[in-house]
Amino acid sequence: MKRKIAMGALLLSALMFNGCSNEGDSKSTGTKKDKNLSVFLVFNGMPLNDEWEIYKKAEEATGVKVKSYASKNNTDSTQAYNLMLASNDFSDIIAYRVPDLEKLGSDGGMIPLNDLIDKHAPNIKKFIEENPLYRKDMYSLDGKIYAIPTYYDLNKLSVSSGLFIRTDWLKKFGLPVPKTLEEAENALTIFKEQDANGNGRKDEVGIFVRGNIQAALNNLTGIFGARPYKTFYVENDQVTFATLDPNFKEAVKLSAEWYKKGLIDKEVFTRGWGARDAVLPTNIGGMTLDWFGSTASYNSLATTQIPGFEFYPIEPLQIKDGMKSVAVGRNTTPEIGWGISAASKNPEQAIKFMDWWFSEEGRRTWNFGIEGKHYTMVDGKPVFTDYVLNNPDGKGPLKVLQEVGAQVSGPGVQQDADYEFQYSNDIAKQGFEMYMRNENTTMPLPILKYSPKDVKKLEKIMALVNQTTEEYMQKWILGVSDIDTDWDTYINRIQQNGINEAVELVQKGYNHYNSVK
Repeated sequence: MKRKIAMGALLLSALMFNGCSNEGDSKSTGTKKDKNLSVFLVFNGMPLNDEWEIYKKAEEATGVKVKSYASKNNTDSTQAYNLMLASNDFSDIIAYRVPDLEKLGSDGGMIPLNDLIDKHAPNIKKFIEENPLYRKDMYSLDGKIYAIPTYYDLNKLSVSSGLFIRTDWLKKFGLPVPKTLEEAENALTIFKEQDANGNGRKDEVGIFVRGNIQAALNNLTGIFGARPYKTFYVENDQVTFATLDPNFKEAVKLSAEWYKKGLIDKEVFTRGWGARDAVLPTNIGGMTLDWFGSTASYNSLATTQIPGFEFYPIEPLQIKDGMKSVAVGRNTTPEIGWGISAASKNPEQAIKFMDWWFSEEGRRTWNFGIEGKHYTMVDGKPVFTDYVLNNPDGKGPLKVLQEVGAQVSGPGVQQDADYEFQYSNDIAKQGFEMYMRNENTTMPLPILKYSPKDVKKLEKIMALVNQTTEEYMQKWILGVSDIDTDWDTYINRIQQNGINEAVELVQKGYNHYNSVK
């Protein structure tokens, strides 16, 4: 059931986003006695489907039937959210980016959940009390809870990506697994000069990375020891910006040198998200930094296309004293979650529905799907069936789960890392274990809270800073310009963009984070 909310200031804010109206005839209405709840949720182009099996399971447990606010045509989450704001006609529950929901809450569009949790949500209340790290993410700057986030299972799995190299090629030339930058350079040079793939052409690309320009820049320079260029980090409780770290300049210089030597894919910034598919099945890619689960799956090429193919994770390379390859770990949450809008006529019912997902049954359902179909209980733990792991239609495990609503981000719930372990092969698990130890992963700055005014200011500054940085990084790496020649000009430009003020704002957010108990 969808309710209209009359708030002048909120409507003004909404109209700043988009002046379009929403499709009112596709939404349901109801009374306080209804067991129906309208839910706004659009994830990766998928609006919530009323028939998803996990929500049928939730209905059996709670008596609440959900109806999607967004139509099947609303595949862009940002556009759909802005349309809802502009219509001033909200769903009972809204699932979206937590910072946006907190801003909406400060404008009066979301109900503070503190008292509702205390009185009607024992599972969420227990989770908050037992997990101080996650608790900090739940409270907005004004001390109110407007949204329940989706949480990662950091105790079991705090990493997601790392370095991979063609270990079969290392064996072919009698080379050790590289531990230093020099050893990696030697290996990639031999791969290229001595025809590692044996096709008679020097077509090996050495290092390749996957993604858009931003992801490619981060992963490439991460191999050489740089933090992601858009991020801030803390040393001795002082915030600074990633590109101001001396290691950043060194990493970019190394990237440029290796590109000039032909040890980095010449199409590094143009292959996009299909880079792995372009260079691994064609037997030309030598090394990358990427996700463990999906990258390790390419080792199936050994039985289908390339006999002996091995693409295994290796530990971060030692660049020099105090500097090694950077793989960034997971944060506590992807900052996606849901809350109750001020339009809801029955917030108690809504919070009870939301609380079920923090029960053992609710968490298991969101993570593993439907018992008997997607998993069975073995020794008290859910274990995926062959329908998930070896799907008869050839679908991947995540695709199978998301078809019934499981693992579709939006609901406030905690992931169970066992789901990822179960569908990851042994090579991926080796990577998880390798990067979970010995400080092999750099942890990101915690989730920080800002006032709407500070958010607006920070977004404006960082849009300019990031644009400037991307422009220079590509020129430096491709050899169009020299980093030493340009460095002072670059620093002056990002200072003009406002980077010093941005650092102050992030420091303010970090200080607040530390003050929350």
